[in-house]
Amino acid sequence: MTEYEYFIGNDFIRISKDKLEEIKQYGACVVSDALKGFNAMDGRIRTMVPGKKICGCAVTVRLRPGDNLFLHEAIEQVREGDIIVIDTGSDYRHAVIGGIMSGAAFAKKHIAGLIVDGAVRDVEELRKNGYPVFAAAIVPNTGDHEGPGMLNQPVSCGGVPVMPGDIIVADDNGVAVIPQHSVSFVLENCKKKIIKEKKRIDEIEKGQITSSLLLKKLHAQGF
Repeated sequence: MTEYEYFIGNDFIRISKDKLEEIKQYGACVVSDALKGFNAMDGRIRTMVPGKKICGCAVTVRLRPGDNLFLHEAIEQVREGDIIVIDTGSDYRHAVIGGIMSGAAFAKKHIAGLIVDGAVRDVEELRKNGYPVFAAAIVPNTGDHEGPGMLNQPVSCGGVPVMPGDIIVADDNGVAVIPQHSVSFVLENCKKKIIKEKKRIDEIEKGQITSSLLLKKLHAQGF
């Protein structure tokens, strides 16, 4: 392995836009349920611009705390429709991106979204422009641009491992991560979940307030 390969991983194969749109329609909650509760980022990763729903392949960035040099490299290399996922090493005191960089990423490179386990700033610009940014914190101060960092290597974001090319689904409810090899499994479970929910709604409309399965569990415990 060369020094370059240590810091910058290989590009990855992206799944089709049609498949991404199919996943996107379900949203973070259904996808999280389809994953059996795994791979949903924790509650500190929340939307900065309410009302946005995104789905795309993850370009992963690992930054040295207080530094964002490799995020600039990620914006150079990212493809249209990708989602940049950033691991700051749990640094919530320095914003890694603000209005100018976000404009470059969204308006010029046409990324689908930005997920930051760290801080951002210039949120008034993000909201004015409708940029779908999800982050853990908002702070006014920025950091260094010295490096090192990593691009398209495994990262941790919101308590979840993210590999380059994983599928990110995010909306006002939070962020879920689908490993590429699990896409078919997740889509099948999403379909089952929707059918199950429709059945439950119909039961409630007909007067069965609590599901029969939960009633059995309550009765088994003497209630």
